[in-house]
Amino acid sequence: MRLGIGARLFIAFLGIAALSLSSGLAGWWILRDVSQAQSRITVEALPAVAAAQATGDSTTRILAAGQSLAASPDEATRARHAEEVNALAADIRRDLADVALAKLDYPLLAQLSGNAETLIANLKEQNQLVTTRLQLLRAYDRRAETTLTAATNLVDLSETLVSNASSGAFAVVAGLYGLIDGEGTRSQAYDALDRLIEQDIYLLDRMWELRLRASQLALLTTRLSRAVTRDEVSVLSKEFAAHLRIVKRRVAGIDDPIRRAQAQEQLMALRSAAGEMKVNSSLFEDRLRLISIGEELDKVTARNRQLSNSLTDIAQTVVRNARGFALAASAQADRAVSAGLLALLATTAVAVLISGLIVWLYVERGVVRRLQELADAMRRLTIGDLAVDVKQGGTHELKDLAEAVTAFRDVSRERSALEAERERTNEELRRHREELRELVAERTAQLEHEVTNHAAAREAAERASRAKSDFLATMSHEIRTPMTGMLGMLRLLKDGVPGSEQAHRVATASASGEALMGILNSILDYSKIESGKISVDPVIFRLDETLTGIVALMRPSAEEKGLSLQLAIAPGIAAWFEGDAGKIRQILFNLISNAIKFTPSGKITVRAASLPSSQGMQRLAISVADTGMGIPEAKRQSIFESFTQTDSSITRRYGGTGLGLSISRGLAQALGGTLEVESGPGQGSTFTLALDLDVAEPPAATAAAEGASSPGASHSILIVEDDDATREVAVHFIRAMGHRCSVARDGYEALALAQKLRPDIVLMDISLPGLDGMETARLIREALAPSTVRFIAMSAHVFAQEVDTYLTSGMVSYVPKPLVPEALAGAIAQALGTPVSMPAIDEAAWQTDMAALGADQMRKILAISAKALPERLADLRAALVAEDAGRLASAAHAGFSSASAAGFSQLQTVFAGIEAAARQGDVAVCRKAIAGLGDLISETLAEAAARLAGREQPARSARAEPRRDSPLRVT
Repeated sequence: MRLGIGARLFIAFLGIAALSLSSGLAGWWILRDVSQAQSRITVEALPAVAAAQATGDSTTRILAAGQSLAASPDEATRARHAEEVNALAADIRRDLADVALAKLDYPLLAQLSGNAETLIANLKEQNQLVTTRLQLLRAYDRRAETTLTAATNLVDLSETLVSNASSGAFAVVAGLYGLIDGEGTRSQAYDALDRLIEQDIYLLDRMWELRLRASQLALLTTRLSRAVTRDEVSVLSKEFAAHLRIVKRRVAGIDDPIRRAQAQEQLMALRSAAGEMKVNSSLFEDRLRLISIGEELDKVTARNRQLSNSLTDIAQTVVRNARGFALAASAQADRAVSAGLLALLATTAVAVLISGLIVWLYVERGVVRRLQELADAMRRLTIGDLAVDVKQGGTHELKDLAEAVTAFRDVSRERSALEAERERTNEELRRHREELRELVAERTAQLEHEVTNHAAAREAAERASRAKSDFLATMSHEIRTPMTGMLGMLRLLKDGVPGSEQAHRVATASASGEALMGILNSILDYSKIESGKISVDPVIFRLDETLTGIVALMRPSAEEKGLSLQLAIAPGIAAWFEGDAGKIRQILFNLISNAIKFTPSGKITVRAASLPSSQGMQRLAISVADTGMGIPEAKRQSIFESFTQTDSSITRRYGGTGLGLSISRGLAQALGGTLEVESGPGQGSTFTLALDLDVAEPPAATAAAEGASSPGASHSILIVEDDDATREVAVHFIRAMGHRCSVARDGYEALALAQKLRPDIVLMDISLPGLDGMETARLIREALAPSTVRFIAMSAHVFAQEVDTYLTSGMVSYVPKPLVPEALAGAIAQALGTPVSMPAIDEAAWQTDMAALGADQMRKILAISAKALPERLADLRAALVAEDAGRLASAAHAGFSSASAAGFSQLQTVFAGIEAAARQGDVAVCRKAIAGLGDLISETLAEAAARLAGREQPARSARAEPRRDSPLRVT
C-alpha cells in the first residue's frame, strides 16, 4: 500500500513534532526547579516583605494617632481620632494575617502578632482614659466657673458693704464739727467718736478683709485650673481652706441680714469647692483625679511607644529574613536556568538535524519533484503549447493532479475550436445592441412626456392650494362682516342701561362672539402659515417683562385648578431684544393654556435659558414644562399637524380645533426658531421654543407729546359700507366722537355724495358690490381734484399683503373689521394728522386676554392690579421723599410689570419713563411724572372695572390742556 501526500506529510510532521516535544520535556525537567524557586519567592517572600513593611508603617501611624487621641481637647475630636485608631488597628491585623501566610518564621511572627495586639489593647485603654478625662474636665470646668462666680460676687458684695461703712463714717465725722464747738454738746461728740472707732471703723476693716480674702479665693481657683502636680494642688487646697475660714467669720459678722444672707449663699458654693459639703467631692479632689488620669495616659503612651519600636524592629527582621530567602531562591533559579539553556540547545540541534533528513528523504524526493513536473506542464499549456505530454503515475493525489492537467489540455484544444463560433456570436451581439439603443430612445421619449404631465399636475396642486388660501381669506371676510355688526351692536347694548338679566345675556353673547373671533383668528393664522404669507414685525422689548406679564395673566387660571405656575429666568440673558414680541407672546400663551388644560394636578414651570450663539445675538430656549398626562412617543410629532390631537376624546373633554400647536410651530419657524416636545405617558410634557434674537440697546425715555391738537373739532366723514349692521355701528362710533357723518351703500352712491358734500374723510369698505372700494376711491379722488380728501380703508381682509395693497393705492390709514372704537379713532386721527393720545388700556391686548382667559379670570387679574398698583405708587413716593434714584428705578420697574400683566398701556409708559429717568439720575423728571400718577391709576382701574361690568368706556381722547402727570413715552 502506497501512502499518499497527506499521509507522508503527516508522518514527517509527526516525527518533527516528537523531536520538538522531547526537547521541551528535557527543558521542562531542568526548569522545574526554576519554577519552584520563583513560586516560593512570589508566594512567600514578596508578600511577607510587603506585609511586614505595611505593618511597620501602620504601627507608626497608629502611634501618632494614639498621641493625637491622648491630646484630644473635646469629645468630637476624640471620636474622630478613635475611629482613625480603629481603622489602623484593622489594617495591622490584616497585614499580620498576610505575613502569617508566608510561613517564614513562626516564633518571630507570633511575637510580632502579640506585640501588635498589646498595642491595640493599650490604645483602647487610652481611648477610655481620654473619655473619662474629658467628662471630668467638663464637670471640673463647670464647678470652677461656679466657684469663681461665687468669689467674684462676694468681692462685689464686700465692696458694697465697704462703701456703706465709709459713707456712715463720713456722715458721723461731718456731724462732729457742730458738736465739738458747743460746750454742752462736746461730750456727745466724744461719745460719737468712740462709737465711730469701736463700730464703724472696725466694720470697715472687717469688710476690707472680707473683700481681700474673697479676691484670694478667686485667684486660687484660677491657679488651680493651671496646676499640673499633686504638690501644687495640696498647697492651693491649704491656702483656700485658710482664706475660707476667715471669709466664714467675716460673713457671719455682717450686720445687715439681707446682705448676710446673700453672702452666705455665695459662701455655700465656696464651701462646696473646698469639700466641706459632704454631698460631693471637693474641687481640689477633681483636679487631682484629672492629674492622675493624665499620668496614666502618659504611662500608656510610653508603653505604646516601646511596643511600636519593638514592632518596627520585628517587622524589619521579617523583611531581612524574607529578602535573604528571596536571594537564595533567586540564585537557585539562576543555576537551573543556565543548565536548562545548555540542555535545550543540545536537544534543539539534534532535532533540527533529524528533521532535515526526514524532509529531504521522505518529502522532497517523493512529492516536491513530481509537483515541479506538473507545474512545468501547466506553464506550457498557458502559453499555448497544446502538444505537451503529461506524465501519469505517482501517489493517488499526484495521479489525480496529472489527470486534471490532462483534462485542462483537452479543454484548451476544444476552446481553440470554438473561437470561430465566438466571432459569429459577437456579430449577433452587435446587431442586438443596435436594437436596444432604439428601444432606449423610445423609452426616453415616453419618460419626457411623463415628466411634462407631472409638472402640469404639480401646477394644478399649487393652484388648488392657492384656491384654498383664497377661500379661507374670502370666508374670513364673509364671517368678519356679520361679526362686525354683531359685536358692534353688543357694544351699543352695553353702552345703554339694560336690566341685570339683559346685561347677563349681552355679556354672554359678547363672550361667545369674542370666542368665535378667536377661532377665526386661529384659522387665519393657519392659512397665513400654510400659504407662506405670515410676516415678522420686529420691535424692541424686554424679555423678562414679557414673560412676567404672560405668567401673571395665566397664573389665576392655574391657581383656579390648584396648579402652581412658576417662572425661572436664568442669569446671563440680555434685558432688551429686537424681535416679534407679539408672536412670541402668542406662542407662549398657547403653550401655557395647553399645559393648564391638560394638567390635572402638580405644577407648570416656564423657564428661559441662554444657549451658545454668535456675537450680537442670543439663542434663547424658552420652555413650558408641566406634570400632566404626557404624550405617547408615537404621537409626539403628529400633535403638530393641523386639526390633530393625541386622542379623539380630547376634543370631547377639553374642546379646541387642534390648530394651536400647528400654528405655534409655524410661528416659531417664521421667527427662524424651532418648537420641540419631550414627553412620555404619565411623565408630563416639556415644550421648548428655541430661537435667535438680536440683542438691542435700551430705548431712550422722552417726554410724551403734551401739545396734541384738540380732537374736539368736528369733521365731515362719509361712510361707504354695504352691510347695514356695520354701517349703523360705524355711524354710532363716529358720532360719539363728535364728528358729522353721512352714509352710502355702494360705490356709485358714494361718488355722488362725495361730489355733493365734499367730506374731509371717506371711510371706505374695500369689498363693495359693483365698484369695489379701491376703484371708488380713485374715481372720487379724480372727481374732487384738486381737493385732498383722505381715505381710510375698512375691510375684513387682514393679511399684511392685502393691507399693504390698500395703503399703496392711496389710502392713508386702515381699520379692520369688526370695528373697535379705539382703532377707528386712531385711524381717523392718523388721517387728520392729529396725534392720538395713548389709551389707558391696550385694546388689542385686552381683547386677546379676554378671549384667551375669560371675564372671570380678568376680574381676578384686575383685583390683583387694584391691590398692587397703589402699593407701587406708595413705594415711588417714599423713594421720592428720600431722593433715592435706585429705589425709584426698582419701584418703577415693579410697577411696569404690574401694569404689563393687566394690559394698562398708559401706565406702562409712565412707569417705563420713570424707570429710565431714575436710572439717569433725573429725580426732577420723576417727581413731575409721579405727581398725577395716582389719578391715572384710579381712572385706569375704573375704566377696566367698567369694561368688565359691561359699561365699557370709550378710549380717553387727548386733553386740551396738558395733564400734571403727562407720561414719559419710550421711543
